[in-house]
Amino acid sequence: MKKEFRFIKNVPIELLLPHEQIQSHIVNYWNDMYINKSFIPAVAVSDQKIIIDGHHRVEMCKKNGIKIINVCQFEYLNPNLILKGGKNIIKNEIIFNAEIGELYTSKTTKHYVNDEGGLKEIFEYQKKYSLF
Repeated sequence: MKKEFRFIKNVPIELLLPHEQIQSHIVNYWNDMYINKSFIPAVAVSDQKIIIDGHHRVEMCKKNGIKIINVCQFEYLNPNLILKGGKNIIKNEIIFNAEIGELYTSKTTKHYVNDEGGLKEIFEYQKKYSLF
């Protein structure tokens, strides 16, 4: 992947589409991190504005009235962005389901970047940038 992502500041969370449900205990974890002023990584989104990693962080923001965040935006249909998940899910299905509000169970998918022949979790890119 030539350039893995674009870091974009000040994105309104109302523009972001989830593709997975959330679990309250994970939202609570991120809420505790926020309350304690800990570093919180940016959210990963597709170029279609679909949340591909960070659903619980976005939900924590909503819970706290935060409306603007920073994101790492990936070209979703790039073949070097690898999707792994149950039920033989494909990227176009995720895009379609997110657009119609059909959410997968929490933690159904995991995304990787084919980085010089090895797979690197997408979170490895996000954790270098702050959510705020």
